Amino acid sequence: MRLPGFVFCLIVCGSAVSAQQRDTTRSDSTKRTPTARRLDAVVVTDSRVTGIDRRVPAQLDDIKLDNVAAGPGAAYEMLRRLPGLSLFDDQGSRHQPELDLRGFIVSPVVGQPQGVSVFLDGVRINEPDAQQVNFDLIPMDAVNRAELVRGPSAIFGKNSLAGSLLLFTSRGVGGAQTSVDVDGGPYGYRSALVKASGQVGGVGGVDGMMTARVSDEHGWRDATGARTQMLFGNVGRTRDSSDVALTVMYANNKLFEAGSLPESYLDVNRRINYTPGDFFQPEMLHLALRGRRTVGDGQLSGNLFARQNDYEQYNGNIPPPNSDGFVRNRSAGGLAEWTRLATIGGVSSTLTFGGEYNRANVGYRFLAVESPGVPADDDDLADLGCAVPSGLCTDVRTDEDNAALYAQASISFTPSVSLTVALRGDFVRTSIADRITPDHGGTNTYWRASPKVGLTYTPTDAMRAYVAISTGFRAPAALELSCADASAPCSLPFALGADPPLEPVKVLDYEAGVDFTPTAKTTVSIATFLSRVDDDILFVQPTATSGFFQNVPHTRRAGVDLSGSLDLRGGFRTSGSYSYVAATYRSTVQLASALDDEPATTPGNRFPTSPVQRAMAGVDFTRSIARGVLDAAVEVRGVSGQYLRGDEANTQAQLPGYSVTDVHVSGRFAHGTVRAYITNLFDRQYASFGVYAQNAKGPIGGPTPADPDDAPIERFLTPGQPRLFTLSVSIHR
Repeated sequence: MRLPGFVFCLIVCGSAVSAQQRDTTRSDSTKRTPTARRLDAVVVTDSRVTGIDRRVPAQLDDIKLDNVAAGPGAAYEMLRRLPGLSLFDDQGSRHQPELDLRGFIVSPVVGQPQGVSVFLDGVRINEPDAQQVNFDLIPMDAVNRAELVRGPSAIFGKNSLAGSLLLFTSRGVGGAQTSVDVDGGPYGYRSALVKASGQVGGVGGVDGMMTARVSDEHGWRDATGARTQMLFGNVGRTRDSSDVALTVMYANNKLFEAGSLPESYLDVNRRINYTPGDFFQPEMLHLALRGRRTVGDGQLSGNLFARQNDYEQYNGNIPPPNSDGFVRNRSAGGLAEWTRLATIGGVSSTLTFGGEYNRANVGYRFLAVESPGVPADDDDLADLGCAVPSGLCTDVRTDEDNAALYAQASISFTPSVSLTVALRGDFVRTSIADRITPDHGGTNTYWRASPKVGLTYTPTDAMRAYVAISTGFRAPAALELSCADASAPCSLPFALGADPPLEPVKVLDYEAGVDFTPTAKTTVSIATFLSRVDDDILFVQPTATSGFFQNVPHTRRAGVDLSGSLDLRGGFRTSGSYSYVAATYRSTVQLASALDDEPATTPGNRFPTSPVQRAMAGVDFTRSIARGVLDAAVEVRGVSGQYLRGDEANTQAQLPGYSVTDVHVSGRFAHGTVRAYITNLFDRQYASFGVYAQNAKGPIGGPTPADPDDAPIERFLTPGQPRLFTLSVSIHR
């Protein structure tokens, strides 16, 4: 797609006349609804450093945070309430769910094709090894504003295929403030949070904010305990023409995982763990310096960051040997954006110019083991081609350079009509060095230009309509490039090395929408989208223990989101949403499956784990009580049936749809808050994820198959969490 010459000139040319614009976006703490609220009519530049602009032609959500349950699961709890999102659970840990947005995935699972970028105060926190997002490492206790921009965007860059999530953390304001929160619930769950903030020296002085949280639980399924620890701090200084802040974050977690169960086991006991002992243990350090300053007639903003995340992932395999993986992530870089108001040919415009660079180094060490720290049997190691007696199977290092330049112009032809044009250029280079077999090394380089054009119409403050055409880009992750040879599938996670190159994923997105507030108490939003995807990357498995990544020539995501809310008498408010999302293959392609004689996909076949229909309805109210405020909310979420992974050709029965009801009640007083949360109020039994695989253990109480290759193929399902009650008490001053 090419931009007309006059549009490109509007982006890169022009003289400035006007004064600097101030960021006025704020979260609305007066509303107590768990649904998203469309952004108010503010005039700021579209930026991942400062926030989004209502004039930008995209579906925008200013995410509510006040009713989100605290703790390590707060990030996905916040997201799953948004219109059009669905959740499924592959890992069997409530801290590691996967979310589907517009048919694309945002997930902590390594190997899933990621389609959403996540930014913390402007710093991308998708991990460099596989572009995954670890929800348990997001400091939600410190986040005071969250915004979701749906669809590709030149400003937000690579991986932003379905959208970008922007998270902004709190700063110290006013005098010293402290709070202590204690949470508890069933299955041994307990958590404590200490938070302190304040400002020294009055306006223009030094501000600071710190949070520290620890949590522990047994887990409702066998061997699914979780321990989390996180420390977060901001210190900064704000003046009229400048602002600077330093962020320090440290986390050390250990999450045990149950995964899915053969359906025959699920019928006997939903709490069984098929391979007990699996765990994910990350240790993360995040440092970031961000700031803004008036420069000339514009505002310069940006950040510098350094981030490391070292994790161990242990997987018990049936049949053994087991795998123990150690991944060392290191990344550092920076971003600079300059924004100015200008008049071009007598037309008011906002111009943004930006550039970013980061470098990532990833080390992979995978071992075949009997148990953590104990190498596998010598015969098994020899069969896998692993070192004897250490058990080392893979020792690979990857280096990735990411550089980009972008420009955007928001041109206001009239107070109600604005045109947005943008262009981004990305450069990605990934080199792979195999320390065991040096000849397996290689380098892959990608260039991509991504334009966007859109129109926004705001005839009144109560209405906004938009239409846009945009493009997106995702370079293959280092892990995908290391395992992309169909003639030599990886015995994951043991065999990595430079393979034939994968093509980058390209998206051409069309969307349109309307936000309407007919009265002060009523909101209505409609958004439609169509995303044509070329060279989608999927992981396919010819056997239970091997697989590879491959490009799929054409896929498509299309859908509509409807949402609205209405204030009622007596402090009550009702809200709801309905989404239709069709994620389909548009090419005939043979994808390996555990199912015998599974046919090739044909155009129109639906993606597994992506329900077509998604809906939510809720009622909440706020009422003053003696010396305090009482809030309560009831929310029902439901999804339609979905195909299981391994049934990409849609020949088998679907996983049934389900609905879940959640309740929240809180009382806020002068020096304390009491909150109660009940998830799955009616204790519904359901499964959110399914895959076809061989049951190498055989039936419960029955004989184990003599040859694992002859094991029966079953539906493996992940059971949904039963009713869970959580109580939180906060004392603050």
